[in-house]
Amino acid sequence: MRDKSWEKSLYEHQHEMIKRLDVHRQKDRTDHLTKDEIMAVEHTFQLLVASMLDFASYLLKHHYDVIIERREQVLDSLLEHKDVTHEQGEQIRVLVELRQRILFDYLNENFEELSKALSLRRYSLVEVLTQEWTKRLDSL
Repeated sequence: MRDKSWEKSLYEHQHEMIKRLDVHRQKDRTDHLTKDEIMAVEHTFQLLVASMLDFASYLLKHHYDVIIERREQVLDSLLEHKDVTHEQGEQIRVLVELRQRILFDYLNENFEELSKALSLRRYSLVEVLTQEWTKRLDSL
């Protein structure tokens, strides 16, 4: 059974995370960030991508009755069910890979890669997909 209040809360939370990332993206590149600011941006990015994968799992469960055990399986299932285009799938793959590097390779500096991804505003795809998936669920 769908939980529309959860869907709405997730969307609002994603929107707030995107606004925070936009603030960072628009900052003067000559301003040096503190370690805490870098960690906050990285954490926001990680949460945003995780929320997209969680909503995709939710869509797959409620639209196709497909249960996804691990986030790593989400993209393949989305592509299999044609819930994302090939281009969107590639963008999701880039976001997920960057999230994984930040999450599991935290001893290395990945902030330069994250800054490049943020400058391209790739993360805006999350909000677009959440809106599309919500409409798809509404059409049931």
